[in-house]
Amino acid sequence: MIPRTCTFAAALTLPLLLPACSNGFGERMRESVHRSVPAAGAAGVRVDNVAGTVHVEGWNRPLVDVEATKYGHDEAELRSIAIDVGRQGDEITVATRYGGGVHGGGVRYRISVPAGASLRVSNIAGAADFTGVLGNLDVETQAGEITADVGIVRANRSIDLRATTGAITLTIAPGSSARIEAQSTIGDFSSDLPGISRQRQNIVGSSGSGTIGSGSARIRLTTTTGAIALRQR
Repeated sequence: MIPRTCTFAAALTLPLLLPACSNGFGERMRESVHRSVPAAGAAGVRVDNVAGTVHVEGWNRPLVDVEATKYGHDEAELRSIAIDVGRQGDEITVATRYGGGVHGGGVRYRISVPAGASLRVSNIAGAADFTGVLGNLDVETQAGEITADVGIVRANRSIDLRATTGAITLTIAPGSSARIEAQSTIGDFSSDLPGISRQRQNIVGSSGSGTIGSGSARIRLTTTTGAIALRQR
């Protein structure tokens, strides 16, 4: 339920209940949702999803724009999924809610946010990727890879990416200044940045650490099962 104190423009498309041609079991029906929230005065954006992909892109507009596709096996599954978009304190929130007990189906998100906004994203089952985001980034997935291109990382900026099962790929721009810590319990670590060392951990795992520039910002990359790659444009 969106708080009454939140003023926003919302547009809900007519349900597109279409049979899926090649999306596999559990996605016979789909419904598109579009909502927009003015982001003036908001310091951050929080996204909580259960199943499905999350794509976030930074842009130069004071607006959070949410394009979502709900999917499920039948109409009942679609009706059980709600997408809540609103404001809590100084955050814009986007959340997937399920009605009843056992649930199926999921939501794929494409979200545009002010480029400098801080992001907190949780996605239980599905990949998460980010482009053009220039604020703090805190991301966690349980089963899904994380891919992020975050530009220059410096000052007191924080990048924290965590996956239980899934690879992590982080791309930063030249001129970054950060302390870097990376660890994969089962998986490899690679980096093309100078000054970043790599160590083998317990035969099947690896870690990396180091400082670029003055080390003013903080980058932490952690996965239980999956490779970690740190790249420079």
